[in-house]
Amino acid sequence: MAITNKQIFETNPLTYGVTITEKDDRLDCAWFNPIVEDEIGHLRNSKRNDRELVRLRTVADVNGGKRLPKGTVISESDPSDIPYVRVIDVKDLKVDLNTAIKIPKEIHQVIQRYQLKQNDIVITIVGATIGKVGILDENVDVCDFTENMARIRIQNDSVLPRFLLHYLESKFGRMQAERLSVGSSQFKLSLQSCRNLEIYLPLFNGSFNNAMQQNILKEVYAIFSQIDDNMKQSNKLINDSKRVVVERIGLPIATGNVGCTFVQSIGHDPRSRLDALFNNPLREQLICLLKKYPNRPLGKIVKQQKGDKIIPSDFYRLVELEEIDEDTGRIAYYREVPELGSEKILLKAGNILISKLQPEKGKIVIVNDKYDGCVGSSELLPFALDSAEVSLDYLWAVLRSDCVLKQWEYSLTGSSRMRIGTNELAATIIPIPENKIQTEIVEGISDKIAESDKILKETETLKTKAKKAFLKLLIG
Repeated sequence: MAITNKQIFETNPLTYGVTITEKDDRLDCAWFNPIVEDEIGHLRNSKRNDRELVRLRTVADVNGGKRLPKGTVISESDPSDIPYVRVIDVKDLKVDLNTAIKIPKEIHQVIQRYQLKQNDIVITIVGATIGKVGILDENVDVCDFTENMARIRIQNDSVLPRFLLHYLESKFGRMQAERLSVGSSQFKLSLQSCRNLEIYLPLFNGSFNNAMQQNILKEVYAIFSQIDDNMKQSNKLINDSKRVVVERIGLPIATGNVGCTFVQSIGHDPRSRLDALFNNPLREQLICLLKKYPNRPLGKIVKQQKGDKIIPSDFYRLVELEEIDEDTGRIAYYREVPELGSEKILLKAGNILISKLQPEKGKIVIVNDKYDGCVGSSELLPFALDSAEVSLDYLWAVLRSDCVLKQWEYSLTGSSRMRIGTNELAATIIPIPENKIQTEIVEGISDKIAESDKILKETETLKTKAKKAFLKLLIG
């Protein structure tokens, strides 16, 4: 059959032909995707003299981050350390430094070639989230970032960072990022490909029109103002839901800082832990307080799931730690992968998952039917309820409360990444109120999360509205 220019063959809608040019160095379907070609071609062939399609490299510098050296000791909140931004810290078009890990200054000295500063844009370049973008709003002295994202720093004052941010977030930015990604088991967007992304910009008298960009953003940000209000309401509801257990049980959980020193008593059991974290006086106060309330150790309430074999398959539904929403305690999504690459666990409906890695963050999940048969990160420990004293929903609720998270905060071990051991998990004190109070706690949390979900659903509609408004004002 003769190959014609971008013709989709009527006999097979998944097959099409193209004319090869000197610029084409790839022959895969993603590169010659006719939908992408038609969309970008529409911009290239536009007759408007007040718009221009340019390469990203002509208006911005694009550089990559650095991988942390093996064995790097990190923390979550030490103010004296340097923030290190990862892909999971890019959310809602922002770089969230509140969730960024911290690295020591000596490690920073090794990887400091490229830094993030205020108004820099980042774009993820590896894995399932390729093309995700965010902007750093805050003014920081130093800020390192992962090699899994690229930094875009505008060098032309006539291009507004937020305008570029929303263009890259639009379908035109996303489809180009996906098209330019290459790989087999894991896709990657090269820095050179990032630099070649085509950007559509307003013009005035042959120069980029800063005022027109501001006008477009002004209309779009009227919608984003509503989005921000919604997010504040949603966050308040989530925070309120996390306090339900402590408030309903009536235990005044202390929230003091984790100490670095302790006084060792005479007669201390030499087989027990000697580290300052575990022996912090605040931990002792917490344990004494919890033991005054009816309770059981977690090891007497659950049993660990073991021995389940993962059946070989052409693909697997994989749930990693980053796919678990610690705000709501739910699995957000799974990824389909052709191979596992490392040890994984099997997810079974009705089991409860506890993250070994930084468990004090609240990554606790009840596996529902949708995720039955998925595979999960080996950092997740699966347990089955083995007691009639508590309901599964109440156990999930109390495990995500300060009653438990504060215990785990003082029980972490490790150097580079803090984890909790199985012995510490088993010894976790679980407050057990009467059934009526357990039900009230579960209902109170469920109501707040449901209200938050409703607001977030409205927010997604507003986000779609903002994207459409941006493109309509830019392209017409």
